[in-house]
Amino acid sequence: MITPPPGTSILIVEDSPTQALKLAHVLETNGHRVTTARNGREALTMLTTQMPTLVITDINMPEMDGYELCRRIKDDRRLGDLPVILLTALSDPKDILRGLECGADNFIVKPYEEEFLLSRIQYVLANLELRHASQGKPVTEIIFAGRKYQLHTGRIHSIDLLLSTYETAVQKNLELSKAKEKLEEQAEQLREKNAEMAADLEMARELQAAIVPRHYPMFPSHVSPERSALQFCHRYTTTTELGGDFFDIRPLSDTQAGVLVCDVMGHGVRAALVASILRGLTEELTPIAEEPGQFFTEINRSLCAILKQTPTQMFATAFYAVVDLQKGELRVASAGHPSALHVRRSDNCVEPLMAEGDEGPALGIFDTATYQTFRRPTCARDMVMLFTDGLYEVEHTDGSIFDKEGLRTIVAGLSEQPTPQLFDEMLVRIKQTSASGDFDDDMCVVAVDVVRLLPETT
Repeated sequence: MITPPPGTSILIVEDSPTQALKLAHVLETNGHRVTTARNGREALTMLTTQMPTLVITDINMPEMDGYELCRRIKDDRRLGDLPVILLTALSDPKDILRGLECGADNFIVKPYEEEFLLSRIQYVLANLELRHASQGKPVTEIIFAGRKYQLHTGRIHSIDLLLSTYETAVQKNLELSKAKEKLEEQAEQLREKNAEMAADLEMARELQAAIVPRHYPMFPSHVSPERSALQFCHRYTTTTELGGDFFDIRPLSDTQAGVLVCDVMGHGVRAALVASILRGLTEELTPIAEEPGQFFTEINRSLCAILKQTPTQMFATAFYAVVDLQKGELRVASAGHPSALHVRRSDNCVEPLMAEGDEGPALGIFDTATYQTFRRPTCARDMVMLFTDGLYEVEHTDGSIFDKEGLRTIVAGLSEQPTPQLFDEMLVRIKQTSASGDFDDDMCVVAVDVVRLLPETT
């Protein structure tokens, strides 16, 4: 604490009650006696009956600002020796010139540190005698930025104010240096956090890619891939590091395969987490996976129980097909998802497996929802193509949107090609119609080719 000279009293002139109380608290805590005025006019009235040791005044005030108050004090024969400190933002060289013009003794720049404020007050009080010796100096006129200023040219007064300005500049420079160091430290911390997050996202992306089926099951299980009664093919791309689309191919027996495609709402980490939850549920519910409707009903019930504990609404659409080689049957269900296409090469026909409106609600919304199983016949040379809406919701250069009917037309035109070539040519054609030259959303497409039926378990 800086000990003030005995009897030191300070008049605070400040129109903001909060700022006045803050300044008064600092001064009183350090041994000064304080009185306050709300503006320059009220301060002049108070000065007719009392004589403080020092005046600290804000500049921007109603009725009479700090410059005018200072000028009135310095022009008054009785008050002329009273030191005045201006509280200012000091954002313009004209502030210094106006301070010199009105006769101010010092500046304190807002916002200020307590120690800096007290040291500035002590400096002004310590130089009162020198200030008295410099009275009676002539006035000099200068022009700056198109305005004329009348300056008191007393050497001590000018040096005092210029030193005050220099000290303020040094103080601000120190504050800027500290702020720069802090920003650099925070920037380094941010870089480290970003690197950690990037590494975590990369690991999550690798894990997500690792659980995408790389090897397809064989039917029956003991045959070589070339002799499998079912052949599979897929294409999968994401527009972000972590996608919400996924698919799964699950052997249910030597003659039955379950094929699932799913599209989680949104992108990024949240979508990927929900996708992981759904993957876990499909694993857990494999024992009932032969009936798609029951399978989806139980997945939905479990997913709703998990998601209702989170504040953010999340859901997923999905399509599930069971290919039964023994019965020559397709069993399918949809949870708010586009219908898979049934490519019947023997009949040269491509059609949706389910009619519009037959699908149930998306997964994760209604915990009491039930899903229906639909049955369709299948035979050798059939192909079932499941996909997410990112495959066909592509904007053309003219602003129109490629749709499911456009997709069906392309597939029909390529249906005689082997499925891998069909997929590659289909994707090329869709991208050629895209305004961006690529897909606008995550895209997943998976096919199961029926090579032959297996009337009996081999």
